[in-house]
Amino acid sequence: DLEERRLSYGNSGYALQYMLNPRLSDADRYPLKINDLIVTNIDSELAPQKLIYAQTPDNEYRDLPCVGFNGDRFYRPESRVGDMIPYTGSVLAIDPSGRGRDETGYAVCKMLNGFIYTPECGGIKGGYEKPTLIELANIAKRNQVNKVIIEANMGDGMFTELLKPILNSIYPCGIEEVRHTRASGGKEQRVIDTLEPVLAQHKLVIDPQVIKHDYNTIQAYPVEQKATYSLFYQLSRITKDRGSLVHDDRLEALAMGVNYWVQAMAQDPEKKMQAHKKKLLDKELKDFVRMAQGRKKGQKKASWITI
Repeated sequence: DLEERRLSYGNSGYALQYMLNPRLSDADRYPLKINDLIVTNIDSELAPQKLIYAQTPDNEYRDLPCVGFNGDRFYRPESRVGDMIPYTGSVLAIDPSGRGRDETGYAVCKMLNGFIYTPECGGIKGGYEKPTLIELANIAKRNQVNKVIIEANMGDGMFTELLKPILNSIYPCGIEEVRHTRASGGKEQRVIDTLEPVLAQHKLVIDPQVIKHDYNTIQAYPVEQKATYSLFYQLSRITKDRGSLVHDDRLEALAMGVNYWVQAMAQDPEKKMQAHKKKLLDKELKDFVRMAQGRKKGQKKASWITI
């Protein structure tokens, strides 16, 4: 029971709520850990029914740039279990650039059996300009998302209205504004509360191309600032203190996408796999009975077996 609560609250939340410890160590001060990510190639349509995480030297990526702390590493899954099956759904989360901010953050999040797959995530310089809107529509099309969700706390819906006609011309799909209720500790608290339990359970899967693209795109910024624009710098450096990050656009978009699927995270991959096997078995049995009866698919005429 205690281990389930630890996974649900994350290490820092568990220490505060169940150990009554208000003082965080340096490790707990930064609750989101790069090491907890699963990094693997993500297909646009299919994913394995379950991924097994193991933080071992054999699974470590040695050729990916890492802007986290010393000792932070990216890890491949130990193994893939089950068949490759279609995702439950896919969304593109967008955090529009607000006043005084440089980037519009975006994240594609696909759900399957309680795992959240992120094949694309990053930031686009600018906000309401047409090239930015076109690029976002192309990202939605490239990843075949079912819905686009947009942070509604900024702009009073203007961003959504500007994006709609462009999205309809490039890739018609659902579009929805979401308004986050600010937690008592601010947006930092909300982002951590959303991502920490998911990371602690190793349910967030990132494509290696996301890491490479994130690193390449920050090179356009001044040397003394570029790291602050990185998704993985933001992920590893965020704390519950207000204003702990100079820029949070990319991380905020990822948290939005993950939050959309939080309600589906209660799915048990083992039960989902058993249900999938039963569905396939039932289909095989029906096909066998139909063949034994000498009927073609869809034929309802009685055969010698049923008479």
